Amino acid sequence: MRVRVTLRSPFGPVVTRDISGGIWVEPAGEPDAHVGRESWALPGLADAHSHLAGEHITDPGDVEGAIERARDALAAGVTLLLDKGWRDTTTIDAIRQTPSIERPEVEAAGAIISVLDGYFSGFGRVIDPGDIGAAVESEARRGLGWVKLVGDWPRRGIGPVANFDASQLREAVSSADAAGAKVAIHTMAPEVPGLAVRAGVHSIEHGLFLSEEDLEVLGARGGMWVPTVLRVEETIKQLGETSSGGRLLSEGLQNVCRLLPHAVEAGVRVLAGSDLVGAPADIAGEAVRLAELGLSARHAVKAVGFAAFEATGRSTGFDPGSPANAVLFPDNPVAAIGVLGSPTTVIRLGVLR
Repeated sequence: MRVRVTLRSPFGPVVTRDISGGIWVEPAGEPDAHVGRESWALPGLADAHSHLAGEHITDPGDVEGAIERARDALAAGVTLLLDKGWRDTTTIDAIRQTPSIERPEVEAAGAIISVLDGYFSGFGRVIDPGDIGAAVESEARRGLGWVKLVGDWPRRGIGPVANFDASQLREAVSSADAAGAKVAIHTMAPEVPGLAVRAGVHSIEHGLFLSEEDLEVLGARGGMWVPTVLRVEETIKQLGETSSGGRLLSEGLQNVCRLLPHAVEAGVRVLAGSDLVGAPADIAGEAVRLAELGLSARHAVKAVGFAAFEATGRSTGFDPGSPANAVLFPDNPVAAIGVLGSPTTVIRLGVLR
């Protein structure tokens, strides 16, 4: 059956494409069906900080659960996931067992890299900081395009401590670049974001204490920032707003709200990430919250439905020859951002759902 789709993007011209062999092609002849004429289209939603392997950080890896979460994400309109690692390679194993047409496109880190006492006990790969280059090279080979570092972590009675210094972060980036992978770094403390940005780290996760100067440097190279604001708010609740950790994260969240408009002006790819608040299928809620906290509706929609595709070199304009992926909405999400949670049609590799 030949299907024709009208694709009206909030960020580009209206185009009409046919689907053939799972890719977009120029219209030809009379189609058997024509969809999308009353809809608005994005290339899909993107979760740029997902963890398919579990629902809670204490969970062991669950391949079957990861497969189910990936399928649920696609049903909700997510066509791209950037999975930022787990204690092991559960996500990678799950993706390799799931046909592409049944799940989003996925880029993923393997085991998260930290140091002794530098993350949840027993989670991921614990290394000597001096061995970071070899560890990153090894994880880049196991991963699907990403390596994840824990840049800082609180120590009891001390507060947040950096796990790696500037030279070690530069070595990590160099090793990842040589292996064709990108580096993402967890950082919620004040000292590490600037070090990571200047070391060339590709994606700053959380980044509560980025500065305007950091954003200028990050934006100049089209770097990524995934603020995960719902995750930060949930962690503040868990710690208690009056605890030392809660107060620090609240201060950081205020900084994020202040910097969001400046980040997009500086050219930073601001991306939406679920980070175990709900599931990747719930990523629309992160975009809504970003808009509530100061990001314009236009850029909040880009954060969840455009910027991650651009940042990873994927088509956003439904170009002929590109994968036939799209998600359709009844209204323009820039004007009514809540519709992101209610797609009418999901198209993955030419199959309508």
